[in-house]
Amino acid sequence: MDEDKEWVADVLRGNKQAYAHLINKYKNKIYAVLLRMVHHPQDAQDLTQECFIKAYHYLHSYDTSRSFSGWLYRIAVNLCIDTLRKQSRYPAVEGELDESAIADQQSPESVYLKKESASEVHGLIQELPETYRIVLLLRYMDDLTYQEISDILNLPLHTVQVRLHRAKQKLREHFLNVKKGGQLHEMF
Repeated sequence: MDEDKEWVADVLRGNKQAYAHLINKYKNKIYAVLLRMVHHPQDAQDLTQECFIKAYHYLHSYDTSRSFSGWLYRIAVNLCIDTLRKQSRYPAVEGELDESAIADQQSPESVYLKKESASEVHGLIQELPETYRIVLLLRYMDDLTYQEISDILNLPLHTVQVRLHRAKQKLREHFLNVKKGGQLHEMF
């Protein structure tokens, strides 16, 4: 029995303090996933808090033969999808780029071009259909395996692979059609 399952068992036996260990372990990861989906820090914080409340409420239904982190990610992603659908809005292209990753370039022009390219890719990802966008974000932004994504979204592994392939194909098609010969199409 791993550490997460021990803490879950402690919580279910009445030790409410054990839940703090689970929150501390996963709060940053859940927040990061939600922030990538909603692009508003306050909304991501609210959803993270709501995710842990919901997980606590349904902890008795957690299947200990499965990964706790996968179960928690599934709650977070489903909660976010439900919230976005209820609000009938999708996130605008905002968010901060990791400037430290591009700061080592020599000229201000190259820094600007890289930042613009990243912003354009980010915008295109947000335009993808929800089913493709979520799989792409979980795979490449959160570095989850296909199996973890399959568990989180409760989808067959093959469906995850197909959606990821189609998401990349849609991005590739955009760059081949719109940016022929440009810098960005070489990324895909």
